[in-house]
Amino acid sequence: MATLPAAAQDTAPEQEPIVVTGSALPVPAPRIGSSLTVIGNADIVQRGDADVIDLLRTVPGLAVSQPGGTGQLAQVRIRGAEGNHTLVLIDGIEVAPVGNGEFDFSTLLTGAIDRIEVLRGPQGGLYGSNALGGVINILTRGGDGPAFEAGIEAGSFGTAMGRAAATLGNRETFLSATAQYRRTDGISAAAIGTEADGDRNASLTLRGGAQMAPGARVDALLRVVDKRTQTDGFDFSGGPLQGLAVDDGSYSNTRDIAAGATLTLAPLEGWSTALSASYTFGRLTGGADGTDFFGDRGARIRLSARSAYAFASGGGDAAHSITLFADYESERYRNAFPFAPEQIPVQRRSMAGLGAEYRVDLFDQLFLRASARHDDNADFADATTVALTAAWQLLGTGTRLHSSFGTGVTNPTFTEQFGFNPGTFVGNPDLRPEKARGFDIGVEQHVADWLLLDVTWFTATLRDEIVSLFPTVVNDAGRSRRHGVEVSGRMDLGWFGLSGSFTRLSARDPDGTREVRRPRRQASLDADAQIGAGRIALGAVYNGRMLDTDFRNFFVDFAAAKTPLDPFVLLRLAGSWRVSDRLEVTARVENLLDETYQQAISYGAPGRAAYAGLRVVLP
Repeated sequence: MATLPAAAQDTAPEQEPIVVTGSALPVPAPRIGSSLTVIGNADIVQRGDADVIDLLRTVPGLAVSQPGGTGQLAQVRIRGAEGNHTLVLIDGIEVAPVGNGEFDFSTLLTGAIDRIEVLRGPQGGLYGSNALGGVINILTRGGDGPAFEAGIEAGSFGTAMGRAAATLGNRETFLSATAQYRRTDGISAAAIGTEADGDRNASLTLRGGAQMAPGARVDALLRVVDKRTQTDGFDFSGGPLQGLAVDDGSYSNTRDIAAGATLTLAPLEGWSTALSASYTFGRLTGGADGTDFFGDRGARIRLSARSAYAFASGGGDAAHSITLFADYESERYRNAFPFAPEQIPVQRRSMAGLGAEYRVDLFDQLFLRASARHDDNADFADATTVALTAAWQLLGTGTRLHSSFGTGVTNPTFTEQFGFNPGTFVGNPDLRPEKARGFDIGVEQHVADWLLLDVTWFTATLRDEIVSLFPTVVNDAGRSRRHGVEVSGRMDLGWFGLSGSFTRLSARDPDGTREVRRPRRQASLDADAQIGAGRIALGAVYNGRMLDTDFRNFFVDFAAAKTPLDPFVLLRLAGSWRVSDRLEVTARVENLLDETYQQAISYGAPGRAAYAGLRVVLP
């Protein structure tokens, strides 16, 4: 909804971290009734500063794909939903490009990340459009200075990385800056290709906050990403390589900017108001052999207001909070290389939202939440969405029951609405927003202080899904149904930790066939051990059998087929050795068994790769 104050990232005791996703106000994680996973900074460090997509592969319910290797388009689908059904926030700012509405996780480096909060299930009641599948909120570092950290790393495929992060001030008034650069020669994006496709990513994150006066503070964020990626083309000629990725001189260049500021006022005890403004800009250009011939640019301005009042009743047995929120969003988009006159104008649209949330905590063991939101769309039908959640801690048993129900919508993207030429993709101005409702229920069990297990059953139904009907898109008249089970666990013995997840998913199109790039079974297992000054971590990811869209016989019956892809297992080994209080040596091996696999038909994947580096931390 807005950039979040630094104070919202403080933590309670380690067993109850404060989270800012899934509720209008920060609350301890066990009080969230929705399915929520938190990836902390310690998890990122233990796994050798792995890519964000590798971290997300360990979250139950998430299907991650990145065909072609490092730097290529990386998609995340939550509980069988589409990639553009996931609302991606960085410190509360929506960062998906306005053109296609889907965030490319290959643009995100880990150096500035403090933690990642992943909320699963429709979340329209709080977040509005595009949270149909769930929310991924990336929270960056800030506060607790003075501090300085720097790292370098080099390894396979001509890869080199450098980063530096510094913080001045304290938790109340601070300025943090993180600069990162990564380059790689890469592999051939096309599985049958021989020419390596490299990637360059330069990112800068600035975050600051200041306590202006008692009860008044301001927080701000600036993020800039410049990414240049070599890619491969796709043969659609009807010849012998029809439907395959092929070597050529294709490339894409991305520039993303996100900026936001929040003023938080707390004039009275129990009452706070936050006023926020954010701006995002994205520009994509691409072509082949050094000549740009496709691309777009878009921008989003968002203004938000949130006011919350908290009070107690029943002698303190019941704690209540009522939050009212309103926001206004304006977007603009332009095809940078229009081949058709009707695509020359800048396209604009806007949306205003009003909503409320009520929370009540009863006897410090039953936590209920209800929220409702109404969005007034200038170009589409208005939408009203809701969310209901409950969490019940059974005192003295270590058991927590949790459940949620929610609805969500995703508006058509600019590309779907207005088309895209080059590409001869015809827009459909009569599209309706996609709509979903979902429900989940689960049980979480603590065994002593060292073991935590969680099992959740979920179901969701999607209506008015936007599907391709070449050369345009339409709303499907049927319903897509998804259901499954998520299992997660964590064991912590101090010097040794073990965590794992398992997902079984059934996701079907209205015609009853399985949806593509959603494996029916997924699993992960991570073990880490601290031995003296050294730490070692071993991780495994299992991606089960799944389908992918196959265009190889498209010109036979002018329809794409669904072809199965084999399951695969990826092992990762990471280690570090603390030479001194300020210097640490790091190393990791990805795809330890040198598995050959595909995440999409005809696209390659990296083989075994080794990396080593140094990290310096001051003071």
